[in-house]
Amino acid sequence: MTRQDAMRYVSFCIDDALAEREMKDMPDNARLVGFQCGFEPLFVAVWSYLGVRLSDFEAETLAIDLLSERKWFSDSDEPHDADYIL
Repeated sequence: MTRQDAMRYVSFCIDDALAEREMKDMPDNARLVGFQCGFEPLFVAVWSYLGVRLSDFEAETLAIDLLSERKWFSDSDEPHDADYIL
């Protein structure tokens, strides 16, 4: 999946302080962390409010934290790893 394809599946946008943001605020270096849910993926756009590029691990951890807080991983007690990190 390309970054351009993934953009239409972005459901949440957060910075590394876990502050929810608007999609229009997303910088070019935002990481897109995706999870497959049925036939369509769900992506969380994650970026640093300091302007640095986050590592795969940092971006995935922040996305999992947000989705766990929202109880998105309802099929199990433990969240699972991301299927995509772009």
